[in-house]
Amino acid sequence: MVKSMTGVGRAEAILPPWGSKIVVDIRSVNHKYLELVAKLPPQIAAYEGEVRDMVRRRVRRGYIQLQVSLDESAEAPTLALDRRMVRDYLRLSRELQTKYRIPGEVDINTVLAYPGIVAPQKADADHGRLWIKCRAVIAQALNRLVKMQQTEGAALISDLKKRVTKIRSAVRAIEQRVPERLKERRANLIAQLKDLNVESDSKRILEEVAFISEKVDIHEECVRLKSHCSLFLGALSSSAASGKKLDFIAQEMLRETDTLAAKARDMIISRRAIEIKGEIEKLKEQVRNVE
Repeated sequence: MVKSMTGVGRAEAILPPWGSKIVVDIRSVNHKYLELVAKLPPQIAAYEGEVRDMVRRRVRRGYIQLQVSLDESAEAPTLALDRRMVRDYLRLSRELQTKYRIPGEVDINTVLAYPGIVAPQKADADHGRLWIKCRAVIAQALNRLVKMQQTEGAALISDLKKRVTKIRSAVRAIEQRVPERLKERRANLIAQLKDLNVESDSKRILEEVAFISEKVDIHEECVRLKSHCSLFLGALSSSAASGKKLDFIAQEMLRETDTLAAKARDMIISRRAIEIKGEIEKLKEQVRNVE
């Protein structure tokens, strides 16, 4: 199912038995790949990996900002002293003083400044239960984000189908114009010969028209353009529809239209080609929003 990359999801709850209020905000905008920026409170910071996995399972592409706010009534993780590291730091400090005769004493401020001396304890069972509660609220916010993306995706599908219908209609008009274009060319050729008082040779005229017909033949481009339209609509209906694939097909459609316009050398066909290119550009613009 086609989804837009743009959307928001929000969920909040009171977590028993702590009585803490949790608020989860998720925002998604267009991006070439999936990029997640997660801001988590200290109480569940140890579970960032699980949060990233949750997002990856629901969103394939987009720049995602996920913020979880948890009030302070939820117990913060306990800080602990790494005693072994303290002993090692002090031993090395004394060795430095002795070996290089460095004056001074190591005080409490110096010890606390050592990196890694004080760190949060690993999540205990209580924090595990808190995470399970928070996970449910994050999942709820993700559901709302995805639902909004699907709603916008449905609107995108409707608009994209209308534009493909216009392109097909323009291609049909071009195909109908081609025989008229050859008749006009034949009439112009005869008129030019009369103006020059040259006796017309019907066989030579037919050969000239056949040569022009071959040179300006755009049947192949029209067939490919119609085929790309069908492929685009098929990709829209696919369960694995992706913006990258749709953009690639639109790019191919644009290439065929450029070739068609260059070969036709006809004002009416050129105008139709400009209409088609305008619709394809709008397709490409909309496809950038597709996940």
